[in-house]
Amino acid sequence: MTTISAKIDNNDKSSFERICDSMGINISSAINAFVKATIRENGMPFALKAAEDPYVYSEENMKYLRESINQIETGKGQVHELKEIL
Repeated sequence: MTTISAKIDNNDKSSFERICDSMGINISSAINAFVKATIRENGMPFALKAAEDPYVYSEENMKYLRESINQIETGKGQVHELKEIL
């Protein structure tokens, strides 16, 4: 046997511990189950996904762009100088 140490948020630990308690297992048993599942799957035993990119196509983004273009075309837009920061 060996010991693994990890730092996690206090609130996350409390929530995790409550869930483990409700299932009748301790944190060590839950982590061991995760390790065994990872070995069995030869990878994470669940899908990992990146957060959605807020700049991808969406109707909300297109609406914002149309409004911005309209402001520029009607002379209501504001020009900003870009400054290079080294």
